[in-house]
Amino acid sequence: MARFMSALALTYMFDGRMDEIALVGTSTESTSKSVNLDGLRRTALKNIEAFVMTFSDPQAFAAAAASSAPAALTQVTESARIQEAGHLRCSGAEIGRFVAMLRNPSPTLKGCAAFALLQFTIPGGRHAVLHVRLLQSAGAPRVLRAAAAAASAPIEAKIFARIVLRNLEQHQAGLSV
Repeated sequence: MARFMSALALTYMFDGRMDEIALVGTSTESTSKSVNLDGLRRTALKNIEAFVMTFSDPQAFAAAAASSAPAALTQVTESARIQEAGHLRCSGAEIGRFVAMLRNPSPTLKGCAAFALLQFTIPGGRHAVLHVRLLQSAGAPRVLRAAAAAASAPIEAKIFARIVLRNLEQHQAGLSV
């Protein structure tokens, strides 16, 4: 759970908003900050990617990529689940930020955002219903479909996005019963 929270913190820091901070100061300071920020960003993205990849079972992802069968997605979900993450509660702004990260050109940030949303929407999670409502309000289904179909996205991001879409559908079906 601590590694998950660290990955989220790094993702928040390097989802593009740090560039605005680096622009403050003189041109010499800005150049220095920019160089330092680029190195920090590369290191952070490597750490985020390594964390997400610890939940990547190549066989399970290959099966999920080749099939739309619920069993394949369930296998990936179970291998990626962080039990304690189901207790986290996100605000609408946080969910909106994750949805925005799904549009980010960085494959690593897309993957981490999709991974986080998977954690927050797994059925049975303490705040999953709230997160589903927030995702619906943020227009996430359209963005998730685009992320799942993006040619440039890593397979993990695509599969995680498909799972989040499935989770949204499952919650919606449960709410309408």
